[in-house]
Amino acid sequence: MAVIKLEDLVIAFRKTLSEKDYSEEDIQQLAEFIISLYGFDYAIVDNRLKPKDRNIFYKLEKANLVYTKQEEVTIKKGKVWRLHYWFLNRPFILKLSRGKEEPEEIDEFAIYGEMDEDIWSRED
Repeated sequence: MAVIKLEDLVIAFRKTLSEKDYSEEDIQQLAEFIISLYGFDYAIVDNRLKPKDRNIFYKLEKANLVYTKQEEVTIKKGKVWRLHYWFLNRPFILKLSRGKEEPEEIDEFAIYGEMDEDIWSRED
């Protein structure tokens, strides 16, 4: 599964949000915010978000960049707890940013092929 990088989000946001009066600085800040929430993961729990942040996710959902899923868990006393998740729409983001769909075969080590060789050198 290809890793969504900051550059991928910036390109995808440019193509979907710039038409809606987002400046280049706004797009960069939004991409950094989203990466800080997700990291290398593909989903976050909704209750991590503040109401202001959740509004941003609703805008991203309208642009087809994220989507939601819900899970129900039974807790003590038989109560049902609903968990809401926000997922990055990885295939769509990758198609916008890299011009291709996510590969079907999952290469867990693909990120290493995308890194510069000098990242492994240590300077004392």
